[in-house]
Order: sequence, then C-alpha cells, then structure tokens
Amino acid sequence: MPASILESLKAGGKKLTKPRKALLEILESSPLPITAAEVHARLRKGRHAIDLVTVYRNLAMLQELGLVNPVGLHEGQMRYEVRHGREHHHHIQCRGCGLIVDLLLCPLKKLTDLVERQTKFAVEGHALEFFGWCPQCR
Repeated sequence: MPASILESLKAGGKKLTKPRKALLEILESSPLPITAAEVHARLRKGRHAIDLVTVYRNLAMLQELGLVNPVGLHEGQMRYEVRHGREHHHHIQCRGCGLIVDLLLCPLKKLTDLVERQTKFAVEGHALEFFGWCPQCR
C-alpha cells in the first residue's frame, strides 16, 4: 500500500482496516472504474466479510479524502477508481456492450483557466465522459 494512501487515511482520522485495505487493493488492481457492487462481489470472492452498505460507506469516505474518484457514466450507477498513481483522465463508453476505455488525455486545461478567470471560482475538478459505439457494436 503506497505511503501517500496511508498518510491520507491517517490525516483524515481513519485507520487502514483489513476490509478497507482489501477494498483499496481491488480498486488499485482494476484497470477501469468499477461499481460498488463489483467491489462487493470481489471482496466476497476473496472471503472478506463486508456488506454492500459498508462498501458504499468506505467508498464515500475514500472519495472525501481524495483517494478515490467517482465516475458517472450515465448508466444509473456510479463507478469508482483510485486516484493514486493515475493521471487525470476521462473515459469513453460503448452504448452497446458497455465497454469502457480510458482516454489518457484532458483537453479542458485551457477551458478550466478561462472558467476560473471569468467566474473567479477556484476550479477543483471537472468531469467529461464520452459515449459512442465500439467497433464490435457498430
């Protein structure tokens, strides 16, 4: 477990419990954002006694500490991915099969600067998700 994650938990007054560590390991090993239900299923498969409500509660806490990003892909449920070790990026999802692909770029840096200048807001983040049809579903 990276030291920065442990430091963030400690700074937030949280401990690295066995279920929390297992949840973070699942998120870190997943190449793409996954749902709370998928996290829960993987925890159960690994024989960790943690219920779905606790998974949601831990994901919310990890999000609050800035360790996890929520990814809303307009499919009726939130997905999650760890922030540690991953650059800011966006996603594209196939409307047919649901395939999700990371877009390892962000074309919004200049737009963010413009928004900050015009609104005097300090922008903390943004979300941009693309939808379409993958080659197999076209």
